[in-house]
Amino acid sequence: MDDSHNQTFYAGEFRHSIDGKNRITIPSRWRYADAIDFILLPEPALQYLLVMSEDEFARMSAEAQSHGSVPQRERRVFSRQLHARAQHASADKQGRLVLPIDICQQLGLKEEVALVGGHGRFEIWNLQKWKRSQEEETPTYQHVADMIGL
Repeated sequence: MDDSHNQTFYAGEFRHSIDGKNRITIPSRWRYADAIDFILLPEPALQYLLVMSEDEFARMSAEAQSHGSVPQRERRVFSRQLHARAQHASADKQGRLVLPIDICQQLGLKEEVALVGGHGRFEIWNLQKWKRSQEEETPTYQHVADMIGL
């Protein structure tokens, strides 16, 4: 039985607080028995923190390496930067993930944050940035929903 799609699909939005030890609790719906090790990657524009499994990170890295429309030199630079910016992290038995202080400062992650689901990964946002992003992206969401008949 292949549960890989279920194990890497994160749906919903949650608001959680970062505690005094810089830990964030992963929503219980997003905790899978074999998903305790993660890769943390600041989004390139520094809007949010991407959290993904090591397998998802490897898939993304391989896809970037084989993307034919990007020149080989740019793929090498991207790969170097991608791996340099990524960090390993593990959740404890209570589903808490320790966030590196430097990344939290860089992204403005403190106190209450938004955890936003996605396919194969989830995002951790500064709450004000998330609210602003939702406002800005709602017209696009509504437009695409109309186009696809949602």
